[in-house]
Amino acid sequence: MNRCSICKTLIRPPEPTIICSECDSGYHEECWERNGGCATYGCSNVPVVKRTLQPAVIERAWGDEKECPDCHRSIPSSVLSCRCGARFPWADPMTPAQYHAWVDEEAQRVRNRRLFIILFILSLFGWPAPVLGIIAGVQAFRSREVMAGENGPFLALAFGTFIIGLIYSLIFLLISLEF
Repeated sequence: MNRCSICKTLIRPPEPTIICSECDSGYHEECWERNGGCATYGCSNVPVVKRTLQPAVIERAWGDEKECPDCHRSIPSSVLSCRCGARFPWADPMTPAQYHAWVDEEAQRVRNRRLFIILFILSLFGWPAPVLGIIAGVQAFRSREVMAGENGPFLALAFGTFIIGLIYSLIFLLISLEF
């Protein structure tokens, strides 16, 4: 299974797909049509973007504000951060519950990324690899939904650590059988 180069989700077999004739990137048919072609930088099938002149002064319209879900200040609706330090994954207004859930998930992603990197590096030393591989495999399996998408390489790193642990386990087993 491949990931769509536009929406970054898995392309599952029954879904209609398009493969770019120039760069061989895979896309959902719907993503290809919405984008107007390929999304790979430098590919000749990338749609041509027409430049438009921006107005010299942009005036905000009535109702063009939202409330920061963290400090409850009124902020422009298009901003992705507030003066209080809060940052948001999208410009649409969020409820405080949505915001805090997103912040918790983001913190979990950061912790998992750090953990997976540390476990991988330590597993390269050999002797701790079997135990670290089990820890990485269990944690990767438990957090696979949270780490999907743009954090996929870190998830792959964790599963790689698991495989390194299995390989070292087999090596240690073979060495112990010879003695």
